[in-house]
Amino acid sequence: MTGNPVVDGPRACAAAEFDGVVALLNRVFREGSDQNTQTDYPLIFDPARRENMRVISVDGAVVAHVPVAPRGVVIDGDAFTLAIIGGTVTHPDHRHRGYATACLRDGVRIMVERGWPVSALWTIEPTFPFYRNSGWEAVGSQGWKYTLAADDVTQLRPSHHRVAVYEPGNAGHLGAIRAIHDREPLRIARSPDEYAVLFSLPKMHTLLAFEGDDVAAYLTVGQGTNKPGLVEGGGDHRALEALVRHARAEWPADQDLQVVLPLTPCALGDVVEAIKPGQQRSVEEASGIGFQMMRVNDFGLLVRQVRNHLGRRSAGIRGDVCVVCEDTGEAVSLRVRDGEVEVTSERLPETVTLSRRQLAQLIFGGHASAPPLELHGSGAQLLETLFPIYAPIWEIDHS
Repeated sequence: MTGNPVVDGPRACAAAEFDGVVALLNRVFREGSDQNTQTDYPLIFDPARRENMRVISVDGAVVAHVPVAPRGVVIDGDAFTLAIIGGTVTHPDHRHRGYATACLRDGVRIMVERGWPVSALWTIEPTFPFYRNSGWEAVGSQGWKYTLAADDVTQLRPSHHRVAVYEPGNAGHLGAIRAIHDREPLRIARSPDEYAVLFSLPKMHTLLAFEGDDVAAYLTVGQGTNKPGLVEGGGDHRALEALVRHARAEWPADQDLQVVLPLTPCALGDVVEAIKPGQQRSVEEASGIGFQMMRVNDFGLLVRQVRNHLGRRSAGIRGDVCVVCEDTGEAVSLRVRDGEVEVTSERLPETVTLSRRQLAQLIFGGHASAPPLELHGSGAQLLETLFPIYAPIWEIDHS
């Protein structure tokens, strides 16, 4: 007679379980592929970061797994931590028992305890209900997609720049890439080690354009199913144009070359828009992306950490509003005085009550699958001035 199964977790992935978790992920997400989830996303699936890999085991074998990966977001000098959810998986024989949900909510506990105010993930529409059940909401489009055909190369000018391929481990090359990307006012903050890892990903290479002995621009090209096409670039416009020309010329002539860009203006976007004016599409239509969902863990902490950004949005505006999260009762009041934003927990008479999912819509914009957000009262106009904001996550940072 078989006894009841022994269920352990949610908890951190043990050292002896790490390889088994990766094998489960590859079985579900990489079957028939020569790619590997660990090498595709090494910042998440790292034995040194097992504490952030939440698992449930049954009779000693891991059957469910959800990782949480913190990344720093920089917006015009403000900064906050974004917790990325990637690689949610349940063994096919153990689905519909709440194991993945338990791991996901244990990840939420970690986010709250560590002061990570928001979370992001990318998924397909059929899984929206699963994540919505734990407070995530699909948000508005978070970027642009272009495609370059083979004959588009004729619109890209030849140049005098010398083109070379980045050599992983070359400190000079990597330092130049870092210097260029760190000038982006909206970006994911990367440590030197994270730069080294991200620019050594499999099925990906980075082109460099040299002006004499100096790197003037870089462009990262992906051949994998998860990050195909041009996934990041920056630097001098003319040098970057030379790299786009080079990348399109080396891409198979019978295939379009996908270009994924942030919503905000950038050098790579300027180059592509010049040859494909007005032909951008929603990034969610791109291959390998998915739809972005966001969870607001701590609204008060988030607005305090982007207060300068909100101040710039509110120049010339005066008003007060109190936002109450109906799921938690948390009250956050914003007092706006011509570019100065004070954030308090005081409850003001002018109150707007929103669910956690509606907070995600307010802050990051709404997706067509969710009912439109309707704000009422004198505080509505103030909130519509301050939000939505944009958390730029370049494709190379996706997990």
